[in-house]
Amino acid sequence: MRSRQDWRGGVLIMKTPKISEQRPHKYGHGFAMIEVLVAVLLFMLGILALVGLNATMNKNVTQAKLRGEASFLANELIGRMWADTPNLAKYVVTDAACSDTSYANCTQWVAKVQHALPSGRATVELAGSTIDITLNWAMPGEAPSALQVSTNINP
Repeated sequence: MRSRQDWRGGVLIMKTPKISEQRPHKYGHGFAMIEVLVAVLLFMLGILALVGLNATMNKNVTQAKLRGEASFLANELIGRMWADTPNLAKYVVTDAACSDTSYANCTQWVAKVQHALPSGRATVELAGSTIDITLNWAMPGEAPSALQVSTNINP
């Protein structure tokens, strides 16, 4: 570090350089760049966490929608059966097909299940006045889901 010399009135005055005039330390260069890179890294980790949270949220919303749709379809069939008690045996569904394929109320409902639920399959069993409805569906790449509803209808 060099000092400046100034002659005033025959007296030599030594001045020390200001901080801004001093040379920076040999290893101090680039520290601000490292701070910026760390800040960008932390910001990107935060963004990735938000993207993951959004994906999980969308998956959960879709699953809830499908569970609600399955519940609605099961209750719709129960309503149809209550309104059509003389034909309860025609609503039996095995292997996603009505036992009486010519009965429109049943075939329309099975078509709704297959349309509303991904890989949707329905099973309806009738044992006396007890009706068991099982709806199965599966989203691609996920475990299968099911809804089971049981009720009694006395004709």
